[in-house]
Amino acid sequence: MDILDWGQRELIVFIVVMAGLYPLVAWGNRKALMREEKRQAAWALMAGPLGLTYERGGTLTGEREGLAVRIGTEAGEKLGGVKENSTVYVMRVAVPGKLPRDFVAAPRKWASLLETVGALNVFKAGEPVLDKAHIFQSAHVEAGRKLIQDPDVQQALRGLVNPEGVSFVQGDHVGLAFQTSTFLEDAGKVHHTLELLVRAAHALAKAQERLQLAA
Repeated sequence: MDILDWGQRELIVFIVVMAGLYPLVAWGNRKALMREEKRQAAWALMAGPLGLTYERGGTLTGEREGLAVRIGTEAGEKLGGVKENSTVYVMRVAVPGKLPRDFVAAPRKWASLLETVGALNVFKAGEPVLDKAHIFQSAHVEAGRKLIQDPDVQQALRGLVNPEGVSFVQGDHVGLAFQTSTFLEDAGKVHHTLELLVRAAHALAKAQERLQLAA
């Protein structure tokens, strides 16, 4: 009888706790849904002024100075182990040309300790701001090092260092990523940042072309 009573008390406690937690969980989900609806509404309004197309699901796509542009959500694991299993808000602009194979400027802020210490083919830009912000890698280390040490490239990438997010170069794209959508709901900031990204994309392509011609 005592054992049964104890089991009943445990069940009652469990039911009471869950009854208290359910409204909190429901409210949290509701707030997340409201934030997502706010973001999508803001991006839909920005599409026209930015010259981009708003796509179902809350993605902006189009071109700027002939370069492909995408603003949307991505899995955080693409940009660093610390953000694994999270969603981040990303602006990407395609580089008009091929960079050295597997060239990456990964956000140091979002890299795990293992990625920071154990990464292969890592090199430095020799520029304090960029080396603090990124981990540079390339299958061809010397080619990657020459590219990132180009003065025009360094100047353009310095302009992307942003306290509200992280900048990166990955898969022949240059971009910025944010943990929240707040920055990307300001049309003025987005417009200015797109200009900086386009400038960086052109700088990377032109520097790579110069290096190939000099080889």
